[in-house]
Amino acid sequence: MTNAEAVAQRVRRIRAIRRNTELEGARSTDATRADQLAYARGEIDVNSLSERVRQRYNLV
Repeated sequence: MTNAEAVAQRVRRIRAIRRNTELEGARSTDATRADQLAYARGEIDVNSLSERVRQRYNLV
């Protein structure tokens, strides 16, 4: 998989997550969206994304 393909795959995942959240009547916070963008760009991995969100909402 090329880097461009990996980025496209991560973007699709984030869009699906956001769509599901919106269908439930909510919206992710700006901080969470910033973390999602960092994940989409490949700056952090999915484990780091999950950890950041858990810490933000005291789910650790």
